[in-house]
Amino acid sequence: MASVSAAVAADMQAQAYKALPAVAPFSWTGFYVGGSAGASWNKADPSLSAVNGPVALYFPADIPGLNAIGSPGLSGTSAIVGGKAGYNRQWGSFVAGVEGDISWRHFDKTVATAGSPFLTFPVGTAAFTTTVSTNWLATIRPRIGYAVDKALFYATGGVAIGDVKYSNSYVGFSPLGFGSEFETAAVSQTRVGWTVGAGIDYAITPHWVVSGEYLHVDLGSVSTSGLVTTGNTPTATFNVSTKLRSDIGRFGIAYKF
Repeated sequence: MASVSAAVAADMQAQAYKALPAVAPFSWTGFYVGGSAGASWNKADPSLSAVNGPVALYFPADIPGLNAIGSPGLSGTSAIVGGKAGYNRQWGSFVAGVEGDISWRHFDKTVATAGSPFLTFPVGTAAFTTTVSTNWLATIRPRIGYAVDKALFYATGGVAIGDVKYSNSYVGFSPLGFGSEFETAAVSQTRVGWTVGAGIDYAITPHWVVSGEYLHVDLGSVSTSGLVTTGNTPTATFNVSTKLRSDIGRFGIAYKF
């Protein structure tokens, strides 16, 4: 009797084990849409190159100091918020895909610099106001990663597109001028640059994925020029430009179809 009971119990236990369904591994293949938010650390590098006209306004020895005053560095942090969409394809543990995103960010930095670069004219002055700003950023990036079940570690890089605005103004009093001298210049362009970075995605459910990502973005440079006038006479040209680079850290959430 005892042996029969033991056999029945063993059979029931075996059936219970057989009844447990197998858990399918998570698949990263599919389309997804979502959003992200984080911070953008931005750095602009304005550059000034003064060139004398037919009637020289500056002594050659004074130009390097003038260029230095008109080439200040600007930096600042801004919030970045946007939306994204993409597609992944998985082969074993390897995942490849592409993602596109567009984000709002507001970096608008102005700096005033002044000094006396005129070596033989101590009472001379040179004062600049420089502004660099950007309001949006979009990227299109292939992604290559390695999946460990619900975690995906990836590297990414591709095209970055964004707006860059740059302006400068100058008021000076130099030894060869006819009273005060003035200059203004401004440029606004949509720039195509590059980006590279890395991140991690983690699936919290079969459809919802959270992420953390770092990107370095380089939008290249914009340039323009402005005439320096004194006594209503153009006597020099300021060739001005700025580079804009950003380091971005952001978190995201997406719905995977």
